[in-house]
Amino acid sequence: MAGGSLNIIMSTGTVDKLINMGVLVQTAANLGVPVRVFVTATAVPAFKKDGYKSANVVPYGFNSVINEMAVGLQKLKSGDWHEMLKTAREIGEVKVYMCSLMAGAMNLKKSELDPMVDDIIGAAAFMQSASDGQVMFI
Repeated sequence: MAGGSLNIIMSTGTVDKLINMGVLVQTAANLGVPVRVFVTATAVPAFKKDGYKSANVVPYGFNSVINEMAVGLQKLKSGDWHEMLKTAREIGEVKVYMCSLMAGAMNLKKSELDPMVDDIIGAAAFMQSASDGQVMFI
């Protein structure tokens, strides 16, 4: 990334993908890499106000793996994906954006979103802001 940013399009709201996002965002923040997360599609419910408390969708057939992972993260005092994202925002330059199309489709206002969501923007605005770095699709 050499001086660029990490830009994540978070489109899947399953807990395994949310954990992956949390790890990558926290790692980038620790390395001083600016991060932008664009929330869309099935990831939207996890980023509603208190959505992280009920966003525990597990991919079919992976219950035991996810449970083992959750127990392991607790033992490591790593926290869940939401705690990782919160820590990353405290450490570094991390912005979270909600997709305006999905927010409109679901009739969501900014006041109904997790306080970590900085703004509601369109995909074009996100892609323009992401032009200085790597874009990752989760």
